[in-house]
Amino acid sequence: MGKVFSANPGDIQRAARIQAQIQDIVDNAVRDFHEDASRTAGWVGRDDSMARDLGPRDEKERHGSEETGEALLEAVASMARVLNVNGNIIQGAQNDAYEAIDDASKSGRH
Repeated sequence: MGKVFSANPGDIQRAARIQAQIQDIVDNAVRDFHEDASRTAGWVGRDDSMARDLGPRDEKERHGSEETGEALLEAVASMARVLNVNGNIIQGAQNDAYEAIDDASKSGRH
């Protein structure tokens, strides 16, 4: 006998809701980092040797951190979308199967 496929759309939808909550947390963290990092821009100085030495590195690290946060946010958001789509597909397949079973039992073809 072949392997049996089983899926619980309710569990998948719950996972999607959890993923959406994680997305909100990451979104807030990315936004907070951007706001906080913006307030500290220029703290390395403006015209002195320290500013010339550390300023470009500070900007690069700040920009890189923001890009990483945005990429993480997109990955989390993508997972939520994938879970929703998969849950809907599985639920639709189950509904179709139940409907076909019901139709077959009513027609006596079972």
